[in-house]
This record gives sequence, C-alpha cells and structure tokens, in this order.
Amino acid sequence: MPRKDTMKAMVLPGPGAPLRLEVVPVPKVGPNDVLLRVRAAGVGLTVVIMTAVPGRVTSFPRIPGHEVAGEVVEVGAEVSHVKVGERVTCHFYLTCGTCRFCRSGRETLCTAFRGNVGMACDGAYAEYVALPAANVTPIPAEVSDLDAAIAADAICTPYHACREEARVGPGDTVLIVGAGGGVGIHGVQMAKLCGGWVIAADIGDDKLAAAKECGADALVDARDGDLAGQVRRLTGGRGVDAAIDFVASRQTLEGSLASLARAGRLVIIGSRPRDVFGEDTSFTVNPGRMLSEMLEIHGSRYVTLAEIQQTLELLRQKRIRAIVSRTFPLEGAEEAHELLRKNALVGRAALLLDC
Repeated sequence: MPRKDTMKAMVLPGPGAPLRLEVVPVPKVGPNDVLLRVRAAGVGLTVVIMTAVPGRVTSFPRIPGHEVAGEVVEVGAEVSHVKVGERVTCHFYLTCGTCRFCRSGRETLCTAFRGNVGMACDGAYAEYVALPAANVTPIPAEVSDLDAAIAADAICTPYHACREEARVGPGDTVLIVGAGGGVGIHGVQMAKLCGGWVIAADIGDDKLAAAKECGADALVDARDGDLAGQVRRLTGGRGVDAAIDFVASRQTLEGSLASLARAGRLVIIGSRPRDVFGEDTSFTVNPGRMLSEMLEIHGSRYVTLAEIQQTLELLRQKRIRAIVSRTFPLEGAEEAHELLRKNALVGRAALLLDC
C-alpha cells in the first residue's frame, strides 16, 4: 500500500480534554527512527490518567497511545536491526541507553529520562507513528497484532512484577488486587504461571468472574470490605506471600499490607494522582511490624525491553493469553476512555486500525 501524506489521528488538544479525530501530516522519521503503520493500539487507564496530570504531556496538541503493534514502512538511515515490512511493538519509556541504569538492565530508572511515548512524543492513536528505533522489537509471526499491542504494557508489566518484584514461586500464595482490570487480569495469569496460588480481589461480579476464568483459585469481593480479613480467612489466618496492588488506593494498599504473611512482599503498580482522583493515597507503615516480620514493599516501574521480548515469547508459546473485552475503531478512542473512567471494562480495550 502506498504511503500517504496525511493520516487520521485522535488528538488530545489540552490537559484532560476529550480526544478529537483530526487529519494531520504523517510524521517524518529521523536517522534513528522508524515509521510504523499502526495495526492495533491498546487502551488502558495509564493513558487516561497521565493525559490528565499536569506536566506529563510535554506539549499540545498530542497524539496519545503507547501500546502498539504495527508494520515498519520506513526506517532512518542509521537503523539496521529492523527492516521495512517487519511487525514490531515498542517500549513505553524514552531513555538515554547510556546511563548506569540503562546499561545495567534497569532502563526505567534512566537518569536522563525523556518522558513517555504518547506523552513526550506522539503515540499510537493514529494511522502512523514514528518511534525511536531503539524502542521497538519484532513480533513473532505466531502472535497477532492485537495480542502484541497488549503485551507491550498490560502483559509485560505483571510479568516483571511477578517475577522480579514479588518473586512468586511454586506454592506461594499471591493476592492480586484489581484482578479484573486490564493489567490485573494478566497478573492473575502470570502469578499462576509462576506457580502461585492466587487470590483475586476486585469489585463487580463480571470482573471477579473473569479473574476466576483466568485461573484465580479464590475470590475476594472488595465491596464487602475488610480486604485483609477476607484474605486471612482464605489462608487459614496466615496471609499471603505476595500482594500485588494494581489499584494503589489508600484502602487497597493498607489492606494489601495487612494481608501479608511473615516475609511477605507488597508490590505497588501505578498510582492514583491527587490531581485526577482527588484523594490522598499515602498510607501508614508500622516499622515495628516491618522489622519483626521482615516485610518488603516494592515499587514496580514498568519493564525492560528484554521483558517485552520474553512476554511475546510466552504469547507465542500460548502459555498466557491477552484478555481484550472490547475493541474500537480509531475514532472510538474517547468512548473507550470514558468506559475506563467509569471502571466499566473487564480486561483490556484496544483500537483496531485498517489503514
């Protein structure tokens, strides 16, 4: 298909504003960039939150979207590791590649961090997107565009959280909070894949049913209150070896911490900025209990590019599956965002393009 000079895109005109469909120029590529024809773009709460937080989007208008699968249609003069015609997905963070954290496989802590795809540069809610070539990685032939787009955040994030932060192993009891959401639903699967006995906590019968269908061994309805009490009843009073909180409200964080067994690990994924949610999410930690029971609290900050590649391999092997409950055309992005604001989606949503 011949390349076009203009493209359709969902554009964010200002902080927290509704997205609007516009026709804009197809982006130019620099010597170290690639141009993708977008085939699928994941839609998650991260985009909704960050586009509303002052300062996260560096300039307006901006095209959001960072979970992407697309076909390479042009490469910069210095690019050699991907070729025109290949399908790729991308890493969310714009990093330097040379600081001590980037060079030690902890690029999400980059000391020269330049922001995020879809916030510091235009993203994937468009027919085409230009990205740094260093951010992209090939998609295996056996993995669909839709699954690969979701893998780039919603599946690889719990991969890192379960394996590196919670260190889930065979026989561990694991609490997944927000288990029916777009990332949490994959956290249930990933904790099971690591050998965990999984307790899934959420609100809403549909989300709890989805978590059960994805392998949860026990369910906690957070609408009933006393998260820790319910967890301890399910574990004979012992608590869990790991709690992974995908909601990160004060209530869930306190409940997750109180649910830990001795030597337990609390992993926090994401946050709920006061600017967006109007609430203080800070919570109290008892240093005496932390010391006597040797508890750990971990912040889990996205993933490495290698972990995206490993997640794609798990999809290729069919050891995990992408849970996408709704798909939309490009112009349906704002509808998907509104459903996320209302907490009305089970699993992930995505945009499917045919440009």
